[in-house]
Amino acid sequence: MSSLPEQVMQTYNELVDEINKDVERLKKEYGGVPCPSNCFACCLNTATIPISEVEARDLKIGLDALPKVIRQHIRQKAQLTINVLEAEGHSPDEMVKDSGMEAIQVIKGKSYGECPMLIGGVCSVYEHRPVICRVWGYPIDNGSELACCKKTFIGQRRNYQPIKYAEYWRRCKTLSDSLGADKKTPNCYLVSQLIDE
Repeated sequence: MSSLPEQVMQTYNELVDEINKDVERLKKEYGGVPCPSNCFACCLNTATIPISEVEARDLKIGLDALPKVIRQHIRQKAQLTINVLEAEGHSPDEMVKDSGMEAIQVIKGKSYGECPMLIGGVCSVYEHRPVICRVWGYPIDNGSELACCKKTFIGQRRNYQPIKYAEYWRRCKTLSDSLGADKKTPNCYLVSQLIDE
């Protein structure tokens, strides 16, 4: 019989499959991938985005599979961001409470503001990326509005049934709660912790 964490991760993997199908649906309706192949703008200014426990556990699998030198590079990028944020008086708890909005202003447009796992314009943990990274670029229902990258679906966002991001995030939170972790962690702090473990 499998343990609770194993059951939760199995459920999370099923959720990821469901998300992937939802993305494929929109991709087919649109006629292909909406993002330019050399664009990674969605990975910029994301060093503080909150990540749930269940996403973190999957992310750790991806990080652990990387060569040591790459993990060290990611850790250094994350630590640089942490140092800058803390020098400006920001803490992980405060970032999660306000969705990191004030902290984003500190890192916006800076190299240390990009996702620590972005290396040379490529996601180093692509198969294990968090839910928002799986759906961004497509119209999403975030629970309060229709959101979408400013570079995609221009003038067409309302023509498509959006991806149910708010629902997917709620399910991630429920899975994380069942693991006894109701708190999200800002990306740079999480990555630093996962690589140190």
